[in-house]
Order: sequence, then C-alpha cells, then structure tokens
Amino acid sequence: MAQDDLTQLIARIRPLQDTRALWDCAIAFYHQHDIVRVSYQIYGEGPGYTDDPDLPKDAFPHNPDGDFIKDSFALIDPIPDLARQHARPVWWSQIEKLRPISDEARQKLNAYRARSQGDGLAIQTFGPNLRNAYVGLGYGFQRPALSDLQVALLQMASQAMHLRYCELTEAAILPAVTLSPRELEVLKWIALGKSNSVISELMGLSRHTVDTLVRRLFSKLEVTDRTTAAIKGIGAGFLHKGELPE
Repeated sequence: MAQDDLTQLIARIRPLQDTRALWDCAIAFYHQHDIVRVSYQIYGEGPGYTDDPDLPKDAFPHNPDGDFIKDSFALIDPIPDLARQHARPVWWSQIEKLRPISDEARQKLNAYRARSQGDGLAIQTFGPNLRNAYVGLGYGFQRPALSDLQVALLQMASQAMHLRYCELTEAAILPAVTLSPRELEVLKWIALGKSNSVISELMGLSRHTVDTLVRRLFSKLEVTDRTTAAIKGIGAGFLHKGELPE
C-alpha cells in the first residue's frame, strides 16, 4: 500500500452520504490490497457488527452462515480486546503470545481460524465520545510480508473510514430520549460500579425505587446489563468524567 492510495481513499469517501456506499468502498479498497475478509465492530454496540441496519450483521460479511455470531464466539473473542490494548495493529496469530486467554476462547479461536482460513490484522480505531471500533483484516493463508509503513497506512485507512462512518451516523446515535435527573445520577453511579443497594443509600432512596429507575434506564438506553449501559451513556454524551460523583 502506498501513501497515494490513502490520499485517494480519503478523496473517495468524503463525498459519500450513506453507510452502504461507504461499506462498499471499504470492501473494494481492502480487496484491492489482498484482504479477503473484513470485520468491523463498534465497541458496546453489539458483538461482531455495527448498529446500522444497512450493514452486514456477520462480523465477516462474506460468510453466509454467520458462524461468528451463531457460535457465540463474538462474546468471548479475545482479539478485539487485544487490539484495544495496543496502539499499533497486531496479527491475530500473536494473540496467545501477547496475553493469556481462556480454554474456551482458545478452542473456539482455533476452530474459527480453520474456518476463516488464516491470519489477519487486528486494528483499533478511535471515534468521538469513545465510539471506538475494532477492524479485522483477514489475509487467508497467504499472509503478506508487510512493512511497518504498509501496516501503518492500513491503520490510517481504517481510521479514516471509521471516522467517516461516525460522521454519517452521528444524528442516529444522538440521544433519542432524555434522562431525568434521578436516572442520570443512577447511570453515573452504575458507571462507577455501584450496586443498586449502595446506590439507594447514596441517593437516599428505597431499594425498590432504585430498581425501578435502573429498569427504566435500561429500557431507554435499550441495554440489558450495567456495563453496556455505562458504555452507551458515555457514547451518547450522558456521562463526562468531570461530572461523575466523587
């Protein structure tokens, strides 16, 4: 990959006005550089896919069986988490050298590698309000000997496309609902890891009232667990570090 390729890519994606066209442009670009499979996962917006209904739901969209999702591997996949811990892209095959993984993850990882045919790059991309994403670029069994510059250019290309996706979906992820002052305070305490019983003491409310507020909060944010509620709260701009209770 040459620097001119990156310049041309940015020139192509800037005028695009819908995510389907952006995805098609991304796939064409990656295929042009010998990448045979592409994964795109925005953290906190579901395992292995984006929240945009126009984009393929399978983490590897050219896999019609959707094994990544059906096997629930997306829920324990250690590779996106590995990407988050490194500023530079890492090869999937490096996972067990860089961090310990569970036996279940190792077993499914080996099985999925066999189906996915080979190695690839794990790339972390960054967006506004912590709307970060994992990009996986699969090369099959013909892993190329990429230079550090080539890997860096692929990272920059992925970053540029992620930022364009964030721009195109900005209006869609703005809070469609408002949180009451109590709901907002509950969300802040949840983000700090407090249990409902502790929150009831801190806010001077009954446990029943806090339970009701949490249920209402989860419904508004369309989540089912506390971690995702905190992630969505940050991504939607409800939570800011300076506003969190001490």
